[in-house]
Amino acid sequence: MKFLKRLITSPFVVVALVAAVVLLVLEIEELRKRPVGVPHTVPVWSDDQTTQVETIFTALNMRALDVPVERAGGGGALTSLGNDLLLMTHEGGFFEVGGDEARKLDIAPPPNGWEAMLDFETANPNYNFAHFFFRYNDVDVVDDELLVSFTEWVEGDNCYRTSIARADLNGAAAADASIGADDWSLVFSTEPCLAPNPNGRAIQGHMAGGRFRVDADGTLYLAAGDYAQDGIYAPVPLSQDPEQMYGKVIAIDLETGESRIVSQGHSNMQGIAFDDEGKLWTVEHGRRGGDELNLIREGRDYGWPKVSLGTRYNRLPLPDTLDYGRHPEFELPAYSWLPSVAISSLALIDDFHPAWDGDLIAGSLAGNSLFRIRTKGDSILFNEQIPLGFRIRYVHQYGDAIVLWTDQKKVLHLTVGEFDPSYQFAVSKIGNLDLSKHTAEAVETALEGCAECHGFGVLPSAGAPSLGEVYGRKVAGLADFDYSQSLSAVGGEWDRSQLVAFLGNPQSVAGETSMPDPALDDPEVIDAIVDILISLRRQAE
Repeated sequence: MKFLKRLITSPFVVVALVAAVVLLVLEIEELRKRPVGVPHTVPVWSDDQTTQVETIFTALNMRALDVPVERAGGGGALTSLGNDLLLMTHEGGFFEVGGDEARKLDIAPPPNGWEAMLDFETANPNYNFAHFFFRYNDVDVVDDELLVSFTEWVEGDNCYRTSIARADLNGAAAADASIGADDWSLVFSTEPCLAPNPNGRAIQGHMAGGRFRVDADGTLYLAAGDYAQDGIYAPVPLSQDPEQMYGKVIAIDLETGESRIVSQGHSNMQGIAFDDEGKLWTVEHGRRGGDELNLIREGRDYGWPKVSLGTRYNRLPLPDTLDYGRHPEFELPAYSWLPSVAISSLALIDDFHPAWDGDLIAGSLAGNSLFRIRTKGDSILFNEQIPLGFRIRYVHQYGDAIVLWTDQKKVLHLTVGEFDPSYQFAVSKIGNLDLSKHTAEAVETALEGCAECHGFGVLPSAGAPSLGEVYGRKVAGLADFDYSQSLSAVGGEWDRSQLVAFLGNPQSVAGETSMPDPALDDPEVIDAIVDILISLRRQAE
């Protein structure tokens, strides 16, 4: 008790507690001040598991397909086999998922030592094995062979590593393929084999990376994660050790099995892809901030865990970091996400839409989004976030569709949607009103200003509530939007008088609304806009 009393009254503890309280207050204040009127990421789904997602340049039609997965966990990957779309789950199940149902295939995964690992765990109960992190990581079809990367437990040696195995498809389509556990042969395994960690999780399998791509010359590039052997979760960091194949991009000759380290200083690379110029890119997780997109250059060091643009989850700097919040001395990321979005998977988009072709697209777990990334040489021109409401584990282009595998065990098919004509439809209604040319032009200018945030149809808008059915709708009545408290407190429905008042001066209706003043001073223009909104509602009905 005396020790506890001294601890509680220690000036260091008091300072730490005060600092924690201050941080909590600041975070609550940030939440209170966050922008309102921003949609939730959950799309509005129809009964047939379809919806539409708005992006810059094009809408996307999205269709969902559920896949039965037995063991809890996340991971897995997608690939194409001829005209078939293959899914490999984190537990090694194979499905054909190109149609309206998930069809289980007669493909056994390469042996990963699962049972031997469980036996070791039983004999050594002090180890903490997180089973849902022990998984198969990536899959591809190359020259009529199925290639799979996975975390392998090596029986007898009682250690783990990242391995790649292959099996012949013998020209079979997905439905006719038959691969047994004995049909696989190892292509490559990382060295050395790592002993399980007696402290914390025995195997940080979700930090394995394990994504790969094969170039036109038959060289496989493996993004080998560091399994959190980074000086934070384990005392000795591996990414900076050239004798360790962890935290590295590794080039592997599929004919000979020979390998070389291309780059080092990486953390948990969850995606790797070639762009349309043949440049190699990876995406990797930081910790609290510092997710990265990296252009991979031969012989370069990307700094992990010596440098990062993030912090540890406890807000402290990385151990032994060279600088706090900087990235000195090492290769800089091409782009970094702050806060972290848990960036995952990476693919090149080609022959999908003229405005998208040549871009890279990445998934996001914590961000529940896609990111469309336009590269220009060695730089990033833009990074468009597309909220979807799912933890996106893997991205893959399948013909004219972008297909996603989610941690919610859904396959999402994205195709180019039809152009939404609702704005033009709203503008066309100006001609039905008895307005002077000057007033008609002012109304069109006002509608164009509204369209910067709002849509005029019945589908959700990208940044603010759609106006297509606002007349007669409950004030602050859409479940998929966060409204200000003052607007939510107004009550009632949007009738003519309420709309006229709000367009004339939003703050007169709801004092702290996030709606900026539209600067509409002409009552005739305001009345005309309300007439159009009423017409749109009646048209929808």
